[in-house]
Amino acid sequence: MKRFSKILLLFILLFTTVTVNASSNIPLRINGKNQNLSMAKVVVNNNILKSSYSPYISGGRTFVPIRELTESLGADVNWNNKNKTADIILNNTKITLKIDSPIVYVNGKELHLHKHAIPRLALYKNTNETKTMVPLRFLSETFGFDVSWDQKTKTAKIHGSNPVSLSNEENTVNNKPKQELESPSNVINSNEVEQKEERVITKKIKAQGPVTIVIDAGHGGKDPGATAIDGKTTEKELNLMVTRALAPKLRACGYEVIETRTTDEFIELAERAEIAERENAEIFVSIHFNSSSSDKASGIEVLYAPESKVEIKEAEQVHLAKCILDEVIKETGAKSRGVKARADLAVLRKTSMPAALAELGFMSNDNEFGKISTPEYFNKLVEGVSKGIQKYVNNYVE
Repeated sequence: MKRFSKILLLFILLFTTVTVNASSNIPLRINGKNQNLSMAKVVVNNNILKSSYSPYISGGRTFVPIRELTESLGADVNWNNKNKTADIILNNTKITLKIDSPIVYVNGKELHLHKHAIPRLALYKNTNETKTMVPLRFLSETFGFDVSWDQKTKTAKIHGSNPVSLSNEENTVNNKPKQELESPSNVINSNEVEQKEERVITKKIKAQGPVTIVIDAGHGGKDPGATAIDGKTTEKELNLMVTRALAPKLRACGYEVIETRTTDEFIELAERAEIAERENAEIFVSIHFNSSSSDKASGIEVLYAPESKVEIKEAEQVHLAKCILDEVIKETGAKSRGVKARADLAVLRKTSMPAALAELGFMSNDNEFGKISTPEYFNKLVEGVSKGIQKYVNNYVE
């Protein structure tokens, strides 16, 4: 019986260490979040990369176990478990990277990885083993290899046999400008992201595990926002009241909910967006109330940043804004001011996921502020936003 068990185990191991089926998904846990990611196939100089730990696609990038990739390229790896850093050396080129850090060093020169290309520890749930996963394209191109991608078969092909050094003093290497070699597609230089693959904008998004929603109470702390017509109520107070009521509603639907603030504190606009990025959120919604120099202005509007004007966006943005507006208007009967494109707003421009900013009425309008101040109408606003988010999830999240 023991012999049979050993043979069966050997068969399972041999079976799992085969060419990756590019149409399959694999269950992983990354940054404390369960994910079901598409497998990828990797071919190095016409040799299929085989591993018990399948390469996968995340954020449009192909990730590969560090040992398997570097060995296939002919590089050496020195791993520091205490600091979670790795030195990868090939010829005269040395790359130093760290788990969960966007900062890498190439021959001592500091570069910043794209947020979707940051090295991660991934727990393969089928084996309960954790592997260090690194971005295939960045490492390959930095070492002077060419990388091509076949979207249909989800295959990354690495070509080249004469890796080059970024320390080469010549202006060109292998007929490529030196600065091109120092700017692989996963590296951010001068706040610009160079991407070799054509950006594909999707109508729907895929949730990697439970849907994570970041809700943002606008303003806060030293930034009060607008002041109501009563001369004392501030926008930051109303925004926080909405998110405090909204969060439990969304959690009751089974979503993971992250609040950018739960108290009266000041948070930079960029930090609000960074929270959503760190949490790998699927949806970002910022709550605000409006004000105008005219006491006649009224109504509700929802803002979004068009993907055509924001390069980091990977999905059509208007649908989230429209879902929220439709449901809030349905609940409250308020005047609709429509959905409006605002690519200039930081929290919308700096978030890669679908994002919307809801302006839930004018504090400067006596009649409208009077309604907002009543528990009945206020609850309708919260219910409308909640239903709008649920509508978006039901129709646009897979």
